[in-house]
Amino acid sequence: WPLALAGFHRQLGAWQPQGFAGAGAQQVRAFASWRQKGPMVTNSTFAPYPMVPYGVKRSSAFRDAKKSARKAAERARRAAEEKGMLLDPKKQLLIELKRNSGIGWYRAEQIVKHLEMHKRGKGPPIDQAMRERITDIARAVRMGK
Repeated sequence: WPLALAGFHRQLGAWQPQGFAGAGAQQVRAFASWRQKGPMVTNSTFAPYPMVPYGVKRSSAFRDAKKSARKAAERARRAAEEKGMLLDPKKQLLIELKRNSGIGWYRAEQIVKHLEMHKRGKGPPIDQAMRERITDIARAVRMGK
């Protein structure tokens, strides 16, 4: 009785949801899609993180490896930053500014405002003169101007 109230009705000797197409309907499911032949199709440009078991995540060796990887990435970024500000013209200027040390969200937005450009824009073409101008603006923003 309660199923009849919920929009179900008796067809073909079994309880089925209302609007069921019957025997002629074809249903497509994607069970075990990871077992399909060929490469996995994805729209993302980033590789998925590997599945790590809980016990491995808690192990001291795994945590130490993650810490050292983070420190190595930080050292590499600082080494690249010694040559000048990190600026990739193909990406959003705001995010590229934020990659530099001492520049967070707020300071990066202030630099973009000084350049009089859209907050989420790609930014101007980066040549040496533009790099110097952005560096000077960043220095002024760090001073609080």
